[in-house]
Amino acid sequence: MTRIAALIVALLLIVGSGWWLMSVTVPVPKYRKGGFADFLFLAQTLSVIYGSVLLGIAALWLSARRAGRSFHPVEVFVAGFLGASAGCILFVFGGGLYGVVKYRNFYGAIGNLWGMLVIFWEILGVVVAAGLALFYYTWRGPARPSGAGPGTGRLSSPPRLPS
Repeated sequence: MTRIAALIVALLLIVGSGWWLMSVTVPVPKYRKGGFADFLFLAQTLSVIYGSVLLGIAALWLSARRAGRSFHPVEVFVAGFLGASAGCILFVFGGGLYGVVKYRNFYGAIGNLWGMLVIFWEILGVVVAAGLALFYYTWRGPARPSGAGPGTGRLSSPPRLPS
């Protein structure tokens, strides 16, 4: 029952943030141009937020696979948060570098919207990361040590006496 509730909450967190972004980024019908142009900003925003979170989780997955271990849902959440944070940092410094090159000042590219953009990116990134961590919790099945079947491991049998 807990996993079913976690799955419902995970789907609400993952889909809910995209639904909210759709209500914010798509213009009202009076100002729509028609076609894909109305949804271009939504597609860019969704790809940036979900992509940065998924990039952080992919980095966790690759490092865990290389080490030959499994990971916990909390690690999935932290990796998603760190991916969103890395995306924010790269965007701010990339936009600042573009502003220095084109406008000769750091704030020339985006003006005073840096703070608001980073705050919304981080909040939505945390919401999506929490949803993906809950989804991983429901998907991965019962917890057990990685690579160890029943009856294996250091403490699975009594110590042997020397003969």
